[in-house]
Amino acid sequence: MSGPEVLRFAANLYRVPLKEGYLLVDAGLSWETGRLLSLLKEPPLALFLTHHHLDHAGGARALWERFRMPVYAHPKDIPYLTGRRRRPPLPIPLVGGVLANAAPPLPEEAVVPVEEGEVLFGLRVVHLPGHTPGQAGLLGEGFLLAGDALRGGRGGPVPPPPFATEDMGEALKTVGRIARLEVERVYVGHGGPFRQEEVRALARRLGVA
Repeated sequence: MSGPEVLRFAANLYRVPLKEGYLLVDAGLSWETGRLLSLLKEPPLALFLTHHHLDHAGGARALWERFRMPVYAHPKDIPYLTGRRRRPPLPIPLVGGVLANAAPPLPEEAVVPVEEGEVLFGLRVVHLPGHTPGQAGLLGEGFLLAGDALRGGRGGPVPPPPFATEDMGEALKTVGRIARLEVERVYVGHGGPFRQEEVRALARRLGVA
């Protein structure tokens, strides 16, 4: 299996090559779907959502309607993806709650729950809570797809922003967990990728190594 290919939208999406076809990681904003579909010449075998935020999951319903592929997500984020729970409001006066929940929900039958340690297409699911309760990544040979557990900052990786993170304490613990993984590269939703030594340096600065 070769490494992931980044598709640059409002958030980084990833196409992970498999023996037959590919796995798509994250779906972008709902209004980016047309451009995304033009890039996906062949349907993905499945869609893996790292977390429920709109810039990562907003286009999931349209992709599912087009391809009818399984959509994998951690159980703690599934209620937000299916509309059973409302997403926390964005930090925008008056309209933050509306904007946070602007994407069409996925039907219950579309979403397949996956938890820590399960293996999808040779990739191990890793729970990375904090930014959202059910944020999860995929661990491959030499790399981790980490969603928004880290993001690009000035000069290297930084933790996710507090204003968009549901539990900052958990998010910092997750940085430490990533730093302890035996990988070479960490791919994230905004910026990156990062060398593992950069992540470990951040964890030491934060006191979570």
